[in-house]
Amino acid sequence: MQVIAAHVPNARGERLAVLRSAATAVLLLLAGAMLAWLCLGTSLVNGFIPVGRPTAMQMAIGVGAWGFAILVPAGFMLIGFARIAATIEAAAALRPTAITPRLAKALGPEHLAATDLLLPGGRRIHELVLGPFGILVLGDVPPPSVSRHVGTRWEVRDGRGRWIPVEGPVDRAARDAERVKGWLATHDRDFVVRVYAAIVSDDPRVDRSPACAVIPSADLKGWLEALPVQRGLTTERRERLVELIRSVAQPSR
Repeated sequence: MQVIAAHVPNARGERLAVLRSAATAVLLLLAGAMLAWLCLGTSLVNGFIPVGRPTAMQMAIGVGAWGFAILVPAGFMLIGFARIAATIEAAAALRPTAITPRLAKALGPEHLAATDLLLPGGRRIHELVLGPFGILVLGDVPPPSVSRHVGTRWEVRDGRGRWIPVEGPVDRAARDAERVKGWLATHDRDFVVRVYAAIVSDDPRVDRSPACAVIPSADLKGWLEALPVQRGLTTERRERLVELIRSVAQPSR
């Protein structure tokens, strides 16, 4: 089995980037909170509010002042929260360890694996396998040392020891599979490749869903070989899929 562009991250550089992103998010939130306090917690804005019978200009100034007091702090806060979400996403990308390269010698040349893919729109796919069955999207599971879960609720521990809710691996893998399917459909509307979703976990408490399988690590090879062959996946179509996968594979650094 061939493995495409197994990404080897520059750990130190990417961790610094995550720290810078986190610092920026904190500064944005602090700026938003400070502006909100200045505008709403002090008499600063009241000085722009007309009294008596205001002119059209005074009313416009008052409306502009209140618009600034509400929209600008809220904008800083929203951007800050968006940056936090992006930081968590980037930090999560540093943790996972690819599973499919371990299968390189066990599966034949008709299988191909790719790790660390970046779809148009910015969605990162941990890894996938292309085979006679179609495509399998493999989601990543946070390390047990920094994660916990009850049912479908998952949390990861941040650098300060706080538990932060995150999207469950099963749900995320299912959504990733739908995104991959939609992305491939935009390139070939005459053929719909089968796209499966799965995560590899030996934790018996992780429940599968109708859209995503949960496979013990020792059973992954057999599970892949047991998937039904997609007869319409010809050699020409397979080569086209390989080229598409290569186009979104992150280059090694």
